[in-house]
Amino acid sequence: MEPHHHMPVSCHVKQGWIQLDDNLIQMQQGTMMRKVKSKNWKKQRYFMLQQDCMTVWYKSKMSGKAKSAFSVSDVETIREGHQSEVLRSLAEEFPAECCFTVVFYGRRSNQDLIASSAEEAQCWIQGLRRLIEMVINMDQKERLDQYPYF
Repeated sequence: MEPHHHMPVSCHVKQGWIQLDDNLIQMQQGTMMRKVKSKNWKKQRYFMLQQDCMTVWYKSKMSGKAKSAFSVSDVETIREGHQSEVLRSLAEEFPAECCFTVVFYGRRSNQDLIASSAEEAQCWIQGLRRLIEMVINMDQKERLDQYPYF
């Protein structure tokens, strides 16, 4: 396998640097996953971790559509497998090891996602968990400096 050319080895976040591991590098390269809202609403979306390691954007595969984003600081936890009602309803169609739910703080709707492989799902699950942990471990003052609306 060829080494990655021009890939940063770390990304700068306000409170310092975070070393990029294989998961974060893969997340920055982007992954096509299914976003699921109901048994009948399953849309392909392209998910990509931005260079700041704090923002994930996603867009439909149709070009020209506006992209959406969420901040890692808005994510409370990641649940693996068929842990939501929607994913449970799709259990026969999609294996648990490909499914995960991004759980947000507050009233924002959770995102049920289905990766095309268990490896891809684990990449995003482990990567997001690492970034969430980094946000939680931020010094309180730096967090207030970075997110004054909390």
